[in-house]
Amino acid sequence: MTYKGLLDSEILKEVFDAPNGLIGIDINDIKELFQQGGEIHAIDVSVNAREENRMERLMDRVKEEANRLGADSRVLVYFFFPEKCPLMMEELRPFSEWIETFPGECMIKWGMATHPAQELRAIVLLQ
Repeated sequence: MTYKGLLDSEILKEVFDAPNGLIGIDINDIKELFQQGGEIHAIDVSVNAREENRMERLMDRVKEEANRLGADSRVLVYFFFPEKCPLMMEELRPFSEWIETFPGECMIKWGMATHPAQELRAIVLLQ
């Protein structure tokens, strides 16, 4: 996916247009992250929001896909969760642990929003 293709992508529109964004991502974040060019890989995974250890399960799927792709110098992560099953700060530990595995020069931006589906979802862009 090219930078221009990324801006036109449906997956990114979901991030920009998230009506209930709690931590937002905007076009300037995208430009800052991906201005150097190169191939951008997208991951879109979800788990049932009512399951135990939902964030661990979600991050296991993200890590599996990210390892397969092998790109890790620029990362954007956006979480969606249902209002009735909010994402709690203590649940972010698996995400934080994953971030700590990246090299020091890696740039990471992340955000989150509520959505109507009964799933915990992550959209991840890697370069």
